[in-house]
Amino acid sequence: MSHFFTCRISPGVLLGTGLFLLLGSHPLLTAHAADTVVRRGSKNVSGDIASVDKSEVTVKVKVPKEETVTIPANEIVSISWTGEAPEAGVARSDDNGGRYAKAIEGYQKCLQTSKTTNPAAKLDFEFGIARCTARQALGEPAQIDAAIKTLEAFKSQEHYRHYEALELLGELQLAKRDFDKAATVFKELGRAPWKSTKMAAKVQLARLAIAEQKLDDALSQYDSVAAEEAAGPGELPQKQAAQLGKARVLLLQQKGAEALPLLESLVNDIDGDETDLQAEAYLRQGDCLRELGRDKDAILAYLRVDLLFAAARTQHPEALYQLSKLWAKVGQAERAEEARDRLAESYPGSEWATKLKTPAS
Repeated sequence: MSHFFTCRISPGVLLGTGLFLLLGSHPLLTAHAADTVVRRGSKNVSGDIASVDKSEVTVKVKVPKEETVTIPANEIVSISWTGEAPEAGVARSDDNGGRYAKAIEGYQKCLQTSKTTNPAAKLDFEFGIARCTARQALGEPAQIDAAIKTLEAFKSQEHYRHYEALELLGELQLAKRDFDKAATVFKELGRAPWKSTKMAAKVQLARLAIAEQKLDDALSQYDSVAAEEAAGPGELPQKQAAQLGKARVLLLQQKGAEALPLLESLVNDIDGDETDLQAEAYLRQGDCLRELGRDKDAILAYLRVDLLFAAARTQHPEALYQLSKLWAKVGQAERAEEARDRLAESYPGSEWATKLKTPAS
């Protein structure tokens, strides 16, 4: 008999230990015993989700005391649902990391295998697919119509992702240059009940004004948001997005010397979690330095986008395009060719790959 079984352990302790090991190894029980709402700028909340609508999620909490907690939709990063498939966490990670094709596969598997009984969970996975499809389409215009169709269907749902779906839909319509529809969606976004989302709507309307070459209107919108006091969740990133937009307008007005200090401040101040904003800041810094004739410094700014923010599908192809031009200009033909090849391979349908093929570009 082994030494293990010669030890005297009471049956109750052995049973309790066995149950602990059995239950502790169960994938659903170790993940979470309840729905868990991951919040932006606040503590997470675990319990039973009682209701979901476009503006909030209500959770019945049992510990440390029984209470009902209402969470505004704009504070919710994600929800882990009781009974969701083990692949759900991996799909969210792939989504956040810009691995959109893998994330879509993961969300599709969740729809097939999750045991959650809350219909809002199914919509959550469907939105994950729609969001990833939209983000892919921002780098590949040929996919835009399909992504728009998916988001159009989703935005009518009574779900906490409603306003996020609206913003993505407007971005796609802007990318398609369907300006009237984009304006309608962004104005609807501005009717959200939170200051941060109203600020986001103004930022998007300013981007629309730039696309329509209405630079004074864009600058007015950006200045309006940049002047706001940022106190609530999500407000500071919108204020910084407006400052980035203002710098872009200054660049378009050939006022690079005015834009550069603003951009240098932003690259230092933007939070590390705001990867799209960081990528945009370095991209515009590169534009500014290039316009000022500081080609080597501009290359370093564009390289940061390439090396650190390759998942930013709006900014990354533009950075590769600029690198292909600047590497050639400073006598680095091989690196210029590498940037061109990567742009053509990773974003074959993007406007930047198209510009690369155009002799006049």
